[in-house]
Amino acid sequence: MLVLYDGTTVVGRETFVWENQGDSLLVTASASRPFVDPQGQRVRFEKQMEVVVDARDFGLKRYLSNQSFSGHKVVRGLLPEDTVLTYYSENDDAGDAVRLTQPPGRLFVLDSGLFTLFDVLTRSVASKQFVTRRVQMLTLAPDTLLMPVATLTRTPDDTLRFGARRVIARRYVFEDASVRFDLWSDPAGRMLRLVHPESGLRVERLPDEAPPARPRRSARPRR
Repeated sequence: MLVLYDGTTVVGRETFVWENQGDSLLVTASASRPFVDPQGQRVRFEKQMEVVVDARDFGLKRYLSNQSFSGHKVVRGLLPEDTVLTYYSENDDAGDAVRLTQPPGRLFVLDSGLFTLFDVLTRSVASKQFVTRRVQMLTLAPDTLLMPVATLTRTPDDTLRFGARRVIARRYVFEDASVRFDLWSDPAGRMLRLVHPESGLRVERLPDEAPPARPRRSARPRR
């Protein structure tokens, strides 16, 4: 489980499962977060996703997410092929699909409100030796698919508390032209912490034996 904090306040959680399917890895996640809308009504953001990657190199095979928020449902999906990429979306009852030229290299997905996708990224580089490397992203924006090239930089290892113990963690900086995240993972690549310094958002992985954290009522969502 991943627990989301705004400062020191728990504001949401995300559960996830990794499943080995032979030559593929299936990753599923479910996120939940309460908000107060501009009219003062409590609404809940809920989102589920599944991503399938190659078990050898984490190459993207397919992606699907379902979001429910403020009375609206949004479905988005990605189907990579040899040289083209199909992106499809459905907003309530209206849908569309486009085929785009697929960028070269391994592809990684960013989808708003889902942080397990960063766990996919850190696990994919666990066995790699590098200082800075380029990362080809597929960013699912509200009305379109963006394909920015980000960088992942390995910084000196850090010590952080994980459950009842302190562990040595690998530290990374992930950034593109519009966003920066600080990431920590264990030597196997499992993400332990994510921080967005600009907003104060912090995401912490719970040890498997830890009890779930309950999100509190939050302020209005940032835009």
